[in-house]
Amino acid sequence: MMIGLLGWFIRLVVALIGLWFMFVEYTIIGPVGLLISIVVALIALKLVGFLGIRIPVTLWSLLICILFGIPGLLVMMILSVTGIAFRGR
Repeated sequence: MMIGLLGWFIRLVVALIGLWFMFVEYTIIGPVGLLISIVVALIALKLVGFLGIRIPVTLWSLLICILFGIPGLLVMMILSVTGIAFRGR
């Protein structure tokens, strides 16, 4: 039970960090820059497999890239490398 609660808390913290990065990115570069960030994140999501980081291209990973752009992709990469998410894929 404790490991599940700790994992949930870590996921919550990582999601809040992603939201903060998205807000900072939007305030610094504006909507056009955010659109460019989304397109780059979607392309990088497909190409990140060459680095050995396994992130399956599912509806949820696409939504994270569309909503958060590059910061969302970076959070997914951190979750994949640390083994918190995308374990058995």
